[in-house]
Amino acid sequence: MRKFIVAALLAIAALPAFAGAASGATIKVGDNFFNPGKKTVSVGTKVKFKWVGRRKHDVIKTKGPGGRLESGVTDDDGVNLAKRFGKRGTYKFICTIHPSEMHFTLRVR
Repeated sequence: MRKFIVAALLAIAALPAFAGAASGATIKVGDNFFNPGKKTVSVGTKVKFKWVGRRKHDVIKTKGPGGRLESGVTDDDGVNLAKRFGKRGTYKFICTIHPSEMHFTLRVR
């Protein structure tokens, strides 16, 4: 019984570290930049794209697993695109309004 209790306590202690790894990441969409410009997350992580600038932008996936992913053009503050990434791979994103300046790479492992 004592071994069971110790094992249960160790499992409970490990939960916050595991939950944090896949809980979420926020990418800022500013005036002509993504911040950070690249990010690596675990499978199952929810990634939020949060508008912080004043100009209109969009977020379009140009490469990576799965189907289309796009936000639409907006200048609304706050999170305008959120997605839980369930497939490993490298995803590339751009803003089609500022394609030469705004690039973002997401690696899902």
